[in-house]
Amino acid sequence: MSSFICLKVMSEETSNQFSSDLCLLILRVSAGVLMIHHGLEKLQDPAGFTSFIVDQYFSFLPFDHVLWTYLAAYTQIIGSVVLIFGIATRPAVIGLLSTMLFAMTFHLLDTGLQGAPFAVVEAHNYEFETSALYLFIFLVLAIAGPGSLSLSRIYRDRFPQPLQGFV
Repeated sequence: MSSFICLKVMSEETSNQFSSDLCLLILRVSAGVLMIHHGLEKLQDPAGFTSFIVDQYFSFLPFDHVLWTYLAAYTQIIGSVVLIFGIATRPAVIGLLSTMLFAMTFHLLDTGLQGAPFAVVEAHNYEFETSALYLFIFLVLAIAGPGSLSLSRIYRDRFPQPLQGFV
């Protein structure tokens, strides 16, 4: 009887772990696939993005402002691809978090809180809402990591010890 109880508890723990890992996979892939669009969009018109957003709202940034547009775009594209596969997830989401902090700052400076969270706005959505959702998704992934359904976990399981001389 006690072995049955132990097996049941173990299978529930395994099931719960798999559910958690599946949720992290869904979160990683969906956020990554959707975020790629934002990076590609910046590359469609880097000069326009730079003049409309970076020059007006982030003029304090050093260097040529178009550099920041390219940096944000490639962070969103490369970081998203890395995130989808679950490779170096935490460094990727730190980069993606930084782009969302800038996006939220832009939207809050541009339109303000718009009466959030209880006001009904003309466009029926808060301008900063998408950036905030991405920010919280990336924050969860930074804390939780990629889960076991990721290439980094597969690599770690296959090569548990670092190669000598390559540490």
